[in-house]
Amino acid sequence: MSAAGGPSLLMRAAELGRGLVSYPSLERAQWLSPERVQALQWQRLQQTIEQAAAHSPLYRQRFAALGIQPRDIRSLDDFRKLPITTREDLRAPDGLLADNFPRNQLRESMTSGSTGRRTTSYFDERAWVHAKYLVKLRARRACGLQPWHKVALFQEDGGTALEAPAGKRTHTFSIHRPIAEILPGAQRFAAEAYYGFPGYFVRLAEAAQGSLRPRMIFTSGELLDPFTRRAIEDGFKAPVFDVYGCTEVKEVAWECPAHAGHHLNADWILFEVDPPGDAGKVLLTPLYNRAMPLLRYQVGDTGMLLSERCPCGRGLPLIRPTLGRSVDYLQLPDGNMLPPYTLTCAVEAVEGMRQYQFVQTEPRRIELRIVPGADFGAESEAALRNALAPVLPGVDVGIELVPTIAAEPSGKYRIVKTLVEAPGPAR
Repeated sequence: MSAAGGPSLLMRAAELGRGLVSYPSLERAQWLSPERVQALQWQRLQQTIEQAAAHSPLYRQRFAALGIQPRDIRSLDDFRKLPITTREDLRAPDGLLADNFPRNQLRESMTSGSTGRRTTSYFDERAWVHAKYLVKLRARRACGLQPWHKVALFQEDGGTALEAPAGKRTHTFSIHRPIAEILPGAQRFAAEAYYGFPGYFVRLAEAAQGSLRPRMIFTSGELLDPFTRRAIEDGFKAPVFDVYGCTEVKEVAWECPAHAGHHLNADWILFEVDPPGDAGKVLLTPLYNRAMPLLRYQVGDTGMLLSERCPCGRGLPLIRPTLGRSVDYLQLPDGNMLPPYTLTCAVEAVEGMRQYQFVQTEPRRIELRIVPGADFGAESEAALRNALAPVLPGVDVGIELVPTIAAEPSGKYRIVKTLVEAPGPAR
């Protein structure tokens, strides 16, 4: 919400109503052919480029510096010649805000600041309704969530209420409260769906000991490795659907029941990998936010596009967006940068770990901290060392058994992190 109060209640109601009327077309769009999805994406990309060049000071300057007009961008190859928008650009939002939207009518969304200083993004009300409600509704319905199901959100801003009011369909529990305090309220609320960080759900399932039985679990905000997914599904006896998004763009991609990858909301978002190829830095261009256009925004993650089409039949393309945050890449002694996903894949088949975390403390030293299960022993440690040797050449791996692994101050749990500053951008 902006300092001046944001959009009026009348504007909010009008845009929500308009959004609900248009929702059936959004629902149908996921079943269009890939070619028709691309055509729709291109049409909306052109409109976004025109809005940015005409009304955002930063992009107006960039187009002038390049000596081009929006009409000169006739293909994605042309579009890729535009400069990347960075987090530093967001720290001067006046350069991005469109001059044809009153600032006091915009929605604000602030990052957690877990990787540095906080930034604030702005959305016009139509974009807010689209990103916060409609796109999420499409994805959740695809996984079986119905409007009458109760949803429990486990978040940083959960407030102090331990009990959900009678008749309420959604309740937020604070992840900063001890699990023992919120567990009775979560049991009584008996939600069909949970939404939160993967690492938190591992701890919640262990504490619940089978007393919580959601039908489905939606995870986001952290790298979800196969080991953690399996621990959550075993603990709750429910399927996990991972969601990928960020504060600046909102929901980007999501898993359907086929679990073949993450469906990109390509009808409303352009996803690029830089440099083009198998995997690289993720660049996002949302195609709905007219108030604060973002062209080729480098979100700080690494990911890849998948060539396969999902067996579910949707025309929305598949991506793998969770190779890890760029800041969590590990620099090996030979100069190569190792993505977190490589480490998690190497150890996923090793039994006996309840939780684990890789921490690079020195260029040639990595500590693997493990919360062991009852069946963790010498064979488990040997299996870990054999699995890690090929992916960590020249690195000394120390294995430490610990009783718990603490979450970050934000409440997120980082499976892989480095305390060694890299000399350049991760690749």
